[in-house]
Amino acid sequence: MKPGKPSWSVGNLAAALLLVTACGAAAPPPPLDADIVSVGVKLYPGLSPVDSHLPVGFEAQARSKILKHAGVQESAPTRVWTSNWETALSDRKVHMVMGMISDNDLRAARFRLARSYLRTDLALLTLADAEPVNKVEDLAGKTICTVEETTADETMKVELRSVDVDLISLTSPEECVEMVKQGNAFAYSTDRIILMGFTTQSENVSEKTKKSLFRVPDLSFGRQQHISIALHKDHEEACRRLVSAIDAYVRSNDWLADLRGQLIDEYLRLAPDSPHMTNEDIRQKFGPNTINADRCADGDV
Repeated sequence: MKPGKPSWSVGNLAAALLLVTACGAAAPPPPLDADIVSVGVKLYPGLSPVDSHLPVGFEAQARSKILKHAGVQESAPTRVWTSNWETALSDRKVHMVMGMISDNDLRAARFRLARSYLRTDLALLTLADAEPVNKVEDLAGKTICTVEETTADETMKVELRSVDVDLISLTSPEECVEMVKQGNAFAYSTDRIILMGFTTQSENVSEKTKKSLFRVPDLSFGRQQHISIALHKDHEEACRRLVSAIDAYVRSNDWLADLRGQLIDEYLRLAPDSPHMTNEDIRQKFGPNTINADRCADGDV
């Protein structure tokens, strides 16, 4: 994968957060008009590699270009986790959070959601030499790992309730990946785009075959996930500006080039079955429809 260039240093990031939380009687400016826009980012393989001090990869490219389209002069990324990003945003420790935030009614009731610059389905990660799965019934008798309190965890409980499957919920993606690698689980389930990132990690590539130890079958689960940028509830206007900026980015050649260069091409090169994806295939599978797809106002769906 080609690393993206971080836009801000750790030292300056601390200064940026001081600006966000600085004391004073005057109300802070709208998030997109701040001198430095603080962006919470969740790190994932392929999208935002976890072995970096600051986010790189597709998420960094998307963040930089979307915010540029929105008129932002400078942004500062800071890492957040699934367990704390909502609190960080509610407490205004960051102006917004972007990256693998699935949309649902409960979340939309608490935040403004400008979606989406990426779309993905839920899928499975199995060993490269695992028996093929083409339908839900093929999973009977197998162990499936999910991360607790995630969309995949909730979805698999519903999707597989009619099949005799052993569902295990753990606290981190890495634990599930390791269970699959050690043969203690047949598959790990989460967003397909994240699973593709796991296949490209160096520790998951065979030194002998130069191919990934894992594969991501075509089998899909649940509804499509529209990946959102979340803002505080009182920033409806900024949300609409971001929707327009996202639309401009997704329609551009940059979106396709960034997704290919930062993840897709590497995945295709390392996948054990040597799949092929055209530009049209990529847009059909991962390209969002940003028109009428925002949650910027109460009641939007």
